[in-house]
Amino acid sequence: MITTRISNGLLVALLIMLAITEGCGGKSSVLLEKPLRGVVKTESNSQTLMAWSEAGARADVLIHIDGSDDLALFPTSLDETIKNTADHLKRKNPAVVNRIASIIEKGGTVNIGLKAGMYDRVIWVLPAKGSVTDLPLENFKQALMEMRGFPAEALADFAVSGSHITGSVAGVPITITTLEDLELAGETALIDIDLSFFTGLQAAVADYRAGTASLLNFLRVLKRKRIPAVMATINRASAFQATPLDIRYYADIIEETFLDPGLLEGPLPGKYGTMIDAEKMLAEGHYGEAASLYAGLARSYPDNAGIHFSHAFALGFLDKGEECREAMLMAYSIDTVYIKGFFQLARVLGANGRINAGEALLETSDLAKTLSADEMDYQRALFYVQAELYNQAAELLVDVAAKRPKDFAVRTVLYHAYEMMDDTQKMYTVLERLIRIDRDRVVRDMPWAFKKLGDLAWNIHLDPVAASWYMQYLELVPDDPEAEKMQALVDEWKGVDYRPKAVE
Repeated sequence: MITTRISNGLLVALLIMLAITEGCGGKSSVLLEKPLRGVVKTESNSQTLMAWSEAGARADVLIHIDGSDDLALFPTSLDETIKNTADHLKRKNPAVVNRIASIIEKGGTVNIGLKAGMYDRVIWVLPAKGSVTDLPLENFKQALMEMRGFPAEALADFAVSGSHITGSVAGVPITITTLEDLELAGETALIDIDLSFFTGLQAAVADYRAGTASLLNFLRVLKRKRIPAVMATINRASAFQATPLDIRYYADIIEETFLDPGLLEGPLPGKYGTMIDAEKMLAEGHYGEAASLYAGLARSYPDNAGIHFSHAFALGFLDKGEECREAMLMAYSIDTVYIKGFFQLARVLGANGRINAGEALLETSDLAKTLSADEMDYQRALFYVQAELYNQAAELLVDVAAKRPKDFAVRTVLYHAYEMMDDTQKMYTVLERLIRIDRDRVVRDMPWAFKKLGDLAWNIHLDPVAASWYMQYLELVPDDPEAEKMQALVDEWKGVDYRPKAVE
């Protein structure tokens, strides 16, 4: 008899792989009625695509619950690259995605999944209330063209079908719907939930309130759809800070209920009930009661980073800086993505006058070990801007800008600080510097800067300089309500030989 000894680490890895692969490749279980073994949490679209490949996922349809379609119209120059990527994914070689992750992160993963044979069509569930057909089809297509950059011809076959919109984009058959109208025709499904869906709901639905209660309602609606699921991915969308940290814990609850559907049956589990109570206390401004509830949850569930983060939030609003920092450190020790929470929460606290707690968070020694000195100064400056302490912010930003001579973002914040301080000379200097760093970006994102420079120059009687800035502005925004006044100054100084210069 031959015996094989397997290390604990290898055994755990094998068990994880078993959990991922069981239920994939065509086998399915009714979502939220039977345990779904193949549940994977990811951080980005690229990671999600890699998880599907590694699991050998195969279903009839992808149910894409997301604020974005994650489709792309790839240029022909990428045809061979996309084909090769899809071929590798078919052979369970997910590492190939790393080569093009930066290209496909904001669109294209859904295309590649279809090319790799993981599903035959896509149902995109939008974060909206009611039906996608409540508005005219042309309005919907126009929104896609403006927000996603799709040309009109790419959406030419879109049509209304009952309460859905059907069509195709880049060869991907797609049905667009809302959760309430979601329907399947006896098909197996690969489930993909992106947490940006819930931030989309906050923006689109006036009476939507983020929190555990609304998430459980979402899951109950999803359960009623009786979806034969082969696998589920939950994209926490931490890349590009697409979703705020205060809903990151949603992924844990979704995973828990997919693995144990009984949590949605009968009386509400004590953990979820207490979380709902704590969130209610926070919303009502009863921070002491909320902190007490979260302290109890943290003792009962010490490995839950989201609970520690919420505890830190409540303590911060009590202006208990040291305790707030300790709770945040607990969240960070469990999930390193929460390093962003120190800065996010500090800015919220600053905006609400909890200066001591915000400063305590930013003085955490672990941050200085991880981030450069100039990055820490930049984060402190952002905090002071939120706290309306503009002099402190400007002092820090000047030092950071000196170390980052081409950093556009730093100078936009510095401009805002000077604007709030009504320091017009420094406002002029920063705006002019922004144009020298990246004129195309200013033209694209902030053409108002040219008009502002003209106004600032005119106010200190530098009329020819003002005329130059107004001329550049009117080329970009000819229909400005004050165009006639600006054009008069431009005409007055036309032909004069001068060059715009910064105010000394």
